[in-house]
This record gives sequence, C-alpha cells and structure tokens, in this order.
Amino acid sequence: MSPDDICKEIEFKVVELLKTRLSDETMTEDRSKIISKIVLDLLQPGMNITDLYKSIMQLDDVCPELSPIVLPFAKQYEETVTKKATTTVQDYIRVGKYDAAIDLAKKVASQNMELSSVSSN
Repeated sequence: MSPDDICKEIEFKVVELLKTRLSDETMTEDRSKIISKIVLDLLQPGMNITDLYKSIMQLDDVCPELSPIVLPFAKQYEETVTKKATTTVQDYIRVGKYDAAIDLAKKVASQNMELSSVSSN
C-alpha cells in the first residue's frame, strides 16, 4: 500500500468517525472541524512513508478521538521497523560491525530513523 493510499484510507475512516460522532451527538461541530483541519494539515499527498507514519503518530497525540483509526497503522509501522532493524542489527553483529549495530539500535529506540534506511546488509 502506497503512502497516498494510506492517507486516503485514514481520511475516509476519519470522515466516517466524524459523521458517526456528529450524528449521535458525541462530538461538537467545532471539534469536528478542528479534527478535519488537523488531519488535512498533517496528511499531505506525496509524503514518503517515514514522514507519513510520523504524522500518523502526531494525529493520535493531538486528536485522541482518532486513536482507534491510527493505532493499527502505528503498530504496523512499529512492527515493520522493529523486524527489519532487528534483522539488520543481527547481521551487523555477525560481521563484526558493532558500532553500526549500536547506532541502528539507538535510532530505533529513539524512533529517529528513516524506514528506507533499515535494510539487511
């Protein structure tokens, strides 16, 4: 699934959530407008996958109402990065690249890395 496809899927789910919450009166129209603006500001077409997932994490931080929508995407990203990074760290250790293994492990722990930079060597 491309980053643009993920954006569209999240946007669709957000619209459905907002419609439901507005119709059952568990959300105000003002809050709905605020959430809509935040989603549109954070999820931009053409984002790379890493920036997209960082934006998804921000959605959850600023709009807790969106947790049921964004948490599955956040979990998927975390599992993907962790799995790739673990394999790469193991490969680095096997070939004696200890500094590279430590550096990568630190980046994963701090969530400060590009998804595309995690590759098996």
